[in-house]
Amino acid sequence: MADAIRRQLDLLMNAYGYNLYEKKNRARADDLIVRETAAGALSAAANSLRTLRTEYRRRFVPALTRDSPEPSRAHLDRLSGIANLQERVAGLETRIRSMPVPAQDRAWEKFRDEHQLLNDLLLRDYNLITPCQKLREQLRTVKVEAWGDQAIAEAETLVDQIDDAIRTRADFLQLAG
Repeated sequence: MADAIRRQLDLLMNAYGYNLYEKKNRARADDLIVRETAAGALSAAANSLRTLRTEYRRRFVPALTRDSPEPSRAHLDRLSGIANLQERVAGLETRIRSMPVPAQDRAWEKFRDEHQLLNDLLLRDYNLITPCQKLREQLRTVKVEAWGDQAIAEAETLVDQIDDAIRTRADFLQLAG
């Protein structure tokens, strides 16, 4: 009876073939957590941009009247820039959430060290967290009045850093896989 219970516990702990406590499986789960953290920060940044765009429209693009039938071109361009940045941030969030991870393949275990590959991948994913969180904090605190060329340049620099980190990760995975 004790052997049957021990075998059942062993099957439960190994999840019927998937050992949750193996180093490579923990690295795979950690990688997912890191990517989810980065994507969550980008989601919050996109929401901040949506709020900023709404406030900017309310404040600087008033309803059309007979006296002013057309809003200022500069304000419309700035509003369009906010919308484009919001779409770009949302696109980066989607790319991060859909990043591939090497498949668990018993045949490939002979040719590559999956644990080391996942740890290297995890280090590259950590490079995503810092610019994503900086972008989230910058956009969370920016006011409509302060949304000018400097704020735009800082946000675009962070977005470019995130894009570069995503490309670097994809290149590494292509070379390693």
